[in-house]
Amino acid sequence: MYEKYEQSTIVYPSLMDSSGRLSIPDCFSLFMDIASVHAPLLGCGTEDLAKQNLFWLTVRSKIKIIRRPYLMEKIVLSTWPEPPEETRSVRDYAITQDGNPLVLGKTLWAVLNMKTHRLHRVAELYPEGFEAIPDLAVPEPFMQFDKQFEGEEFASYTVRSSDIDFGGHMNNIAYIRAIAGLFPAKEWQDMELSDVEIHYKNACFEGDVLTFQKKAAGDGSLQLAAFLPNGKIAIYASLK
Repeated sequence: MYEKYEQSTIVYPSLMDSSGRLSIPDCFSLFMDIASVHAPLLGCGTEDLAKQNLFWLTVRSKIKIIRRPYLMEKIVLSTWPEPPEETRSVRDYAITQDGNPLVLGKTLWAVLNMKTHRLHRVAELYPEGFEAIPDLAVPEPFMQFDKQFEGEEFASYTVRSSDIDFGGHMNNIAYIRAIAGLFPAKEWQDMELSDVEIHYKNACFEGDVLTFQKKAAGDGSLQLAAFLPNGKIAIYASLK
């Protein structure tokens, strides 16, 4: 049984940012990619779910950065799911080097029935005899954002064709790249972020104009919310 999956790789030039390190969006991207390799080994990959008219939904994602590796450094990616709840599941991730953690992460998932538009029981998707690993990459719970987000408007972003995934809406990682692009490169690097969290609320489509608001939080983090033209919030994000 493949309760945990590991894969060695290198921080290639396409993955680095202006600091010469693995970019923050690509931390999220590598985690999403390795999950897509591991899930089919457990019989619950995208194609497996499609046969049942089911689809994985990313609800929340969080990473903790100890040290971002530099260009051409060798790293090990790993991922494993936590014990599933009724209609949701948390998957954990790690980027390590010589057994030492560099970036840790977790994602909250749900499974949607594309015909009924109702959530499906997650536990039913794992194979018989599956036993989740008890290790938690990020033990602390996901944060709670104020539903009535009131901040300072500071930027806008038009959803481009290159942001759209095969589901027809804005890709999860495209939101992270959009956020990184809202700041000048030096300011983004000077933040030296250690925690990044994002909550996905409403889908965005090509041509949508997102209006970003920001506000400082009591824990020293910068909170963001992206508003759709109809006033609904597309995402919340926290940068610390």
